[in-house]
Amino acid sequence: MADLVWVANTRHGPGGHWFARVTHDEGDHDHLTTSDDAVRYLADHHVEVPPELPTVEDLAALTEIREMVRKLAEPAAAWTTGALRILSRASFRLDREGSLQSVDLGWAGFIEDLMVPLLEVVRQRDRLSLCGNPHCRLIFLDASKSGTRRWCDDAGCGNRDRVKRHRRRQIPSAAASS
Repeated sequence: MADLVWVANTRHGPGGHWFARVTHDEGDHDHLTTSDDAVRYLADHHVEVPPELPTVEDLAALTEIREMVRKLAEPAAAWTTGALRILSRASFRLDREGSLQSVDLGWAGFIEDLMVPLLEVVRQRDRLSLCGNPHCRLIFLDASKSGTRRWCDDAGCGNRDRVKRHRRRQIPSAAASS
């Protein structure tokens, strides 16, 4: 499931990088534009990727999966044509632990293996959210009991929001004491 979410987050706003201190939002950037960038981004997020570089077709399939997941965060979203095409071509077998696994190897297998968690995300779509930080735009699955999580990461985007609100409250009191 985590691998699917990281694929979905290959497109995000400038605040989607944990270290980012966004002062100007120039829109989303895409980590699936080149094979090297895709592998680097996924590997940096601990996604085990095949040893070879993805082809242009592989990047296009990853983009289809990403857009399907991102669309599921919207109300009344349906399956995308591209995701349905990938699912219809996928072939699975049971591995030694009894889990579904693609019969293909390499990037084709990696992409098909994303279909299994995608089916689960479709089932849990009411728990799929976009980060409350307007500069971030990362997708996350809300596993909280109440289902009211607002940020992709409480220590990153959540903390920035709390600090911003705290500083706004401090400005009037600082002006009153002068």
